[in-house]
Amino acid sequence: MSWSAIIWAGFVATVLSACVFWLFRSFEWTRFSPTTQLGCLFFREPNVPLTETVGFLLFLALGVSLVPAVYALMMGVLGGAGWGTGTIVGFLNGAAVAVALPLLGRVSACVREGRLPPPGRYGLHWGKATPWAVLAGHVVYGAVMGGVLKAF
Repeated sequence: MSWSAIIWAGFVATVLSACVFWLFRSFEWTRFSPTTQLGCLFFREPNVPLTETVGFLLFLALGVSLVPAVYALMMGVLGGAGWGTGTIVGFLNGAAVAVALPLLGRVSACVREGRLPPPGRYGLHWGKATPWAVLAGHVVYGAVMGGVLKAF
């Protein structure tokens, strides 16, 4: 696989997974936002534009560089790129992230400062659908990533 294919697949997958996260938030099923959480690694206030902007830029940068490279590597181990292998990789990553959400209470400046509540187990304090939102976003990312890579 070429780097240009991996970057392009990562870009398309990042945009569509962001839409999934946005959909869950727009229906108020969760308060989890990956862009806000990434911004809160650097800033203490989640409700300012700078936090969301930095978080979005980091989300996009990771989504087109490091994350697709890791996904492509994992799909290669599982037999090659495709919708199915991408879905499996996305499911595994999403499950790991949902399990690790309580760690955000330790690394997020917004949670430490009390500006956001701690996520709780599987992020359930941010909404009962939070683990499902995390899982869905990562599954969509993986499936799209695999599908686009397969097309190349």
